[in-house]
Amino acid sequence: MTGALIRLEDEGLVTRLAALARLELAPDEATRLGRDLQSILGHVERLNELALDDVGATYWSVGAGVAMRPDEPGECLGVEDGLGCAAARDERLLVVPSMREES
Repeated sequence: MTGALIRLEDEGLVTRLAALARLELAPDEATRLGRDLQSILGHVERLNELALDDVGATYWSVGAGVAMRPDEPGECLGVEDGLGCAAARDERLLVVPSMREES
């Protein structure tokens, strides 16, 4: 193994990730979350070490007996419930930044 996928010692990275997720973090929370994320990434690194070349891909475990509910229309959220936490909206529409590069 060549090292971690990403190192989170830099609290700035945790702060930037929190900003992308629109989360407000106290300084002690950023430190704790950085440690937690680093621990999670360490587990992912250990999983990457497993020899899985001979293991076929599966969509589900055979015999797990997962009960699926019927896919039927049901009650929908109202506009206020659906857009109540939106960062930006225009009456009944969710406003998002453009993903296109302007030339």
